[in-house]
Amino acid sequence: MSCKRVVVHENRYADSVTLMGIGDNVKKLPGVQLAEVQMGTPANLEVMRGLGFDIPASASANDLVIALAADDAAALDAALTMAVDSLNHRNQQADENVNSLDDIDCADGWNLCQISLPGEYAAAEAEKAIRKGMDVFIFSDNVPLADELRLKQLGEGHDALVMGPDCGVGLLDGVALATMSIVRDGPVGIVGASGSGAQEVACIVEKAGSGVSALIGTGGRDLYPQIGGLSMIKGMRRLADDPATQVIVLVSKLADRAVMDKVLTHADQIIKPVVAIFLGSDASLFAAHRVHAAFSLEGAALKALALCGVATDGFAFTQAQIDAAIARDLPKLRHEQKYLRGIYCGGTFAEESLIYLKEHNPDAALFCNLKTRYATQLANPRQSRGHALIDLGAEEFTVDAPHPVFDPTLRLKRFRQEAADPETAVILLDFITSPGVHPDPIAPFAKACAEAIQARNGALVVIASICGSAQDPQDIAACGRQLVDAGVILTGSNFQSTLLASDWIKALEKRS
Repeated sequence: MSCKRVVVHENRYADSVTLMGIGDNVKKLPGVQLAEVQMGTPANLEVMRGLGFDIPASASANDLVIALAADDAAALDAALTMAVDSLNHRNQQADENVNSLDDIDCADGWNLCQISLPGEYAAAEAEKAIRKGMDVFIFSDNVPLADELRLKQLGEGHDALVMGPDCGVGLLDGVALATMSIVRDGPVGIVGASGSGAQEVACIVEKAGSGVSALIGTGGRDLYPQIGGLSMIKGMRRLADDPATQVIVLVSKLADRAVMDKVLTHADQIIKPVVAIFLGSDASLFAAHRVHAAFSLEGAALKALALCGVATDGFAFTQAQIDAAIARDLPKLRHEQKYLRGIYCGGTFAEESLIYLKEHNPDAALFCNLKTRYATQLANPRQSRGHALIDLGAEEFTVDAPHPVFDPTLRLKRFRQEAADPETAVILLDFITSPGVHPDPIAPFAKACAEAIQARNGALVVIASICGSAQDPQDIAACGRQLVDAGVILTGSNFQSTLLASDWIKALEKRS
């Protein structure tokens, strides 16, 4: 029999990354069976009640809820103490803790402020930090666009980088921010308006044998006309002055044409080589500029390394390897297995795949939960049809549930749903590792993949890539072995997975 306890901290906020880390650490204590440390959103409360916790009816989305189960009262007390101390930063090893930006003197060496607050409070704290001369990394979302513009203009006046709002990755002075991987040092500097896209470029650079000097995130709205690329331009200038950076890479989804031209014009004035990828663009965007154009995340990483003099022979897939993989597995499939299904946690990865699949399979019907010109939008995002790619990080899935990089539960459920569909032939997966995401996002999928492939007597193809670095706590080498042992085809990048998936669509359409 277990002991249970629920504690509600009214009107207290902490971001999901922090809370997940606290919960995972508490679970490691002896005798602790369950540790849920979450904001009281309807979805989180439903999960906790489903686990048998008696949550007060008064608990709301503004409250922080700790729900614990342990073998005995002593283990329960220890778990609660650790959770509360972690929330109050009592068990940090830092030399100094401060409770307010007002207590900081930048002469003592403070130069960066990371902000994870509700959007309504984030701008005011960011302004304090900027006026003190600090760079700011704003993880918070739901910050008004007018506040973003004001903060970035203020940053210009104080020579401060403003990364965000809604900035998911950063790497400065060797410190990984938010959900960024711990990529080793090297000559490539990255400025990214796409978080997962910039992280993928950085991780490919490491996998191909080099490293990254810095990764400066801008937030996804930086290339909006209202903002005008202020952080991307500022980030380029910062890297142009950085002696450790030899080549600069710009990473973004397709954005406003005038803003992209403005950014590229600034890039033309930089002496160092600049590689740029705007996912979905064509060569015409770069025709009037000096930058080195790339059209895939892998292509941007490999081009940057070539400009650094780093050989990358053998990293990319060959057509012979793709043909051999399909020839091996196609005969195993049943006649009714007709379709490819992609189940993504990285929105940029889903878009990169859609762009390539649409261009190279123009006659195949593609479906997606996203509103995009590359596929027909699914009427019901929870039910696939045809060749379908699903971004589980989209708002319809995360409005009342954690993003899949923080909690893989819903995505794992969707995988099992697609694997059980008799029309599914190929499943495409992406994984993201870092200190800031789920501590073990791959092992549950490796187990589920092995079970699904065995249930079909081998008549199911699963393709996966891992966006992560060797120093990430998840141990991507071990994770990769788990997937391969489960029967998964593991590739070196999302783009390589897409190349294989594209030819699988051709083979399935031809067979049909």
